[in-house]
Amino acid sequence: MDVEEAAIVTTSLPYNLTLKGGRFFADFGRLSKFHDHDLPFVNRPIVLDEFVFGESQADGVELSVLAPFQQFVTLTAGAYNKIGADNPTVNNEVPRNLNQFTYLVHPATFFAINDANTVDVGVSWAYTPKINSFNVDGVEELRNGKPRNLVDVDLTYRYIPLSQSSYHGLTWGTEVLYNDQTFNDGTDTAPVFVGTGAWGMYSYVEAKLTRVVYPGFLFQYTQAIQRKVGNTQSYSPFLTMWASEFQRIRLEYAYLDAPGNHENQFFLQWTVILGSHVHGFRER
Repeated sequence: MDVEEAAIVTTSLPYNLTLKGGRFFADFGRLSKFHDHDLPFVNRPIVLDEFVFGESQADGVELSVLAPFQQFVTLTAGAYNKIGADNPTVNNEVPRNLNQFTYLVHPATFFAINDANTVDVGVSWAYTPKINSFNVDGVEELRNGKPRNLVDVDLTYRYIPLSQSSYHGLTWGTEVLYNDQTFNDGTDTAPVFVGTGAWGMYSYVEAKLTRVVYPGFLFQYTQAIQRKVGNTQSYSPFLTMWASEFQRIRLEYAYLDAPGNHENQFFLQWTVILGSHVHGFRER
């Protein structure tokens, strides 16, 4: 067993400030800070597994401010031991210098086109001055670490006709990531540094036809983070059905076109909700 989230969050700092510290999901991008069961489809997008290493779990501190404008604007700055629950380059049990931490800046805003149409836009930049690698036992294998820049742009459009309640509408979400990193393909004594840039994205659309039936489609494209193998594409129609407000059933088909792996995948997911479970505005 392990602790997934345990954080202290302030509630009454001046100037619309909020400070968070502990273990939590860093405010990077959009879906990387969602739990798996809260995703709009069955599996976490491939690009998030490849670039963020799963959920954006982090140990650190985060300061956010709600700008005093009529337009909704938030700015988040954070410092973490790492971003990514499955990040293989960092071991939580090994102390590090501050130049091995990951630093984040994330501005985001929300536009109301009219009463029925809204758009969320966010940009995230995660910078790590020096990345070293560890093995599964927590032993540092390679030093001579180099910087890493990870940039994310997310856009979410929602159509919710007010005359037909919130159980009808359309959501279109897209997220594009770019990773720029120098890898050590050699050893400590004979380093071979190779600079690599890679990008990936996902885009999905989900329609709310009734209170029960939500069909959708997901497209994904991802380059390997070290560009040593080919690109990956995936096409996934999915259907979500709410049997009740406490039970959700999801069917999904995916055609995966990956290096050395071309296959058809079928998924059946059943989610049961116990008790209240509410996320904040920025985690919509």
